[in-house]
Amino acid sequence: MNAAEHILAALREAKGGEVSSRAICERLGVSRAAVWKQIETLRAGGYEIEACSRRGYRLVTAPDTPHAAEVSPLLTTRRIGRDCRYVAETGSTNRDVATLADAGADEGVVVTAGTQTAGRGRMTRLWHSPPGVSLYFSMLLRPAVEPGQASSLPLVAGLAAAEALAGLAPETQPMIKWPNDILIGGKKVCGILCEMQAETDCVRHIIPGVGVNVNLTRAELPEELRGRATSLRIETGHRFSRAAVLAAILNRFEPLYERWCAEGFEPLLDAVGARDVLRGRTITLEQGGRRVEGIGDGLQPDGALRLQTPDGFVSIYSGEAHIGC
Repeated sequence: MNAAEHILAALREAKGGEVSSRAICERLGVSRAAVWKQIETLRAGGYEIEACSRRGYRLVTAPDTPHAAEVSPLLTTRRIGRDCRYVAETGSTNRDVATLADAGADEGVVVTAGTQTAGRGRMTRLWHSPPGVSLYFSMLLRPAVEPGQASSLPLVAGLAAAEALAGLAPETQPMIKWPNDILIGGKKVCGILCEMQAETDCVRHIIPGVGVNVNLTRAELPEELRGRATSLRIETGHRFSRAAVLAAILNRFEPLYERWCAEGFEPLLDAVGARDVLRGRTITLEQGGRRVEGIGDGLQPDGALRLQTPDGFVSIYSGEAHIGC
């Protein structure tokens, strides 16, 4: 944790009571002026911190911001998210994590943003990223697997997200839409973009980027997305802590990821299949300029979509699936 996060931890430990400046100075080994500077930084980030008459501080309210100080107490992970870095605005958290990866950062670092100015989905689509209402984060993974196994990782991340959201809002029944979307009531609530650097026979790193519509209202959605996108708030009628959503996804992802690294995708196939929104549905699949029509017949152990067509069963490894087209 940095100095500001240590101060927040001390204020939280007081549970609404006052923490003296002296105690904070001793805890951090810094001057009163340095503490005051960090307090001002926290206030600028939305924390309401009261300066008490006895030269101490008291935390009044905290913003709905996925700072490390908000996320860390909720984590049960050993590695994933233990180094959690928040930025108010960035072009893309995937790009930020790629920079950290190139600099030698350890596996498990997470970068989360208040808003993205160049957030992307698959096929270079922009991801609608309004500030302060949704969750945008990326993770650095360094799995000791062959590059061919990586194609199923978006489904592992999707399973983690779907199970985490179901735990937070059981009434929503999140479903997985191959290869990388989470739907509630047929509308997209979460998207995943995995980017990889690899050699011929080994993975250097994989960066899953995840966007979750958390507290977005219908009015905040662009008109062209209202029939295709939703949020936890739209579906349930109440707000969620973005820090809690992030922690829930990371907590669910780490054990799934560790099993995937050790055993591959097949042991997770039944859990993903239980949430497979394409199974048994008539779908049209676009692959560049090619269209394939058929009925979804589940997923394969390598993560491919199995499609029943008039000419027989085919395995689909990439493309955009549209239901009922």
